[in-house]
Amino acid sequence: MIGLVNVTCTFDGEKALDELGMHVPKGALFGLVGPGGCGKSTLCKVVCGLVRPDSGVVVVAGVDLTKADRKALQALQSRCGVQFQNDALFEHMTALDNVSYPLRRLTDLPPVDIEDRARTRLAMVGLAGFEDRPPNRLSGGQRRRVALARACVTDPEILICGDPTAGLDPVTSRRILDMIAGIRYESKNTVILTSSDVLGLMSVADRVALMWEGRVIHEGTPPTFWRAELPEVRRFLDDARLPFGGAPWD
Repeated sequence: MIGLVNVTCTFDGEKALDELGMHVPKGALFGLVGPGGCGKSTLCKVVCGLVRPDSGVVVVAGVDLTKADRKALQALQSRCGVQFQNDALFEHMTALDNVSYPLRRLTDLPPVDIEDRARTRLAMVGLAGFEDRPPNRLSGGQRRRVALARACVTDPEILICGDPTAGLDPVTSRRILDMIAGIRYESKNTVILTSSDVLGLMSVADRVALMWEGRVIHEGTPPTFWRAELPEVRRFLDDARLPFGGAPWD
């Protein structure tokens, strides 16, 4: 479904991605973890076509993004849903209008169908009754849930969630990760998820990749991380204050 080979991205002379390689199987919930500044956000932007790499190959759903023209790129982006880390809600719109926006922009559905689908998505993330609230009357967790509902309202083939749990309390963080896992289970889409809640991410992901200085240095199922001998993996888990022994998946 998603493949990257020797992908390099440079900004102001600094490599955000350094000959990165990664493969995400179709239908997977694929987690990305790593220290701040390791390139996770850039990688997500490359996958959804918001950033074109300096070199390498990026193939998403059969489309080579490094060669795609504007029309092909827009067609692919219409098949993707993206939840940005800062939620990126329109402050002048209600929660319902925020969720409806992609349907109004990308589809020819009649207004009544658009509203019905947006209401259904808000209910799915536990926000029935919040349709008329503007973002400034929502908590941080509620804003993230509105952003999640908006990202999946078009039933995208690929859902990219950029650290939807950043700055949230553990209970809210877990609830959002469970919602993402539920959406993937229901929609059978492919999900790329980054999260600062490493333990929570590993509990819902099929596969996890650890990024370090612009590269993927370890990839596999969550249990492999507890057994990995690579110093960077052990250091990352230690910094995240996660145990190495007696992992719950053993």
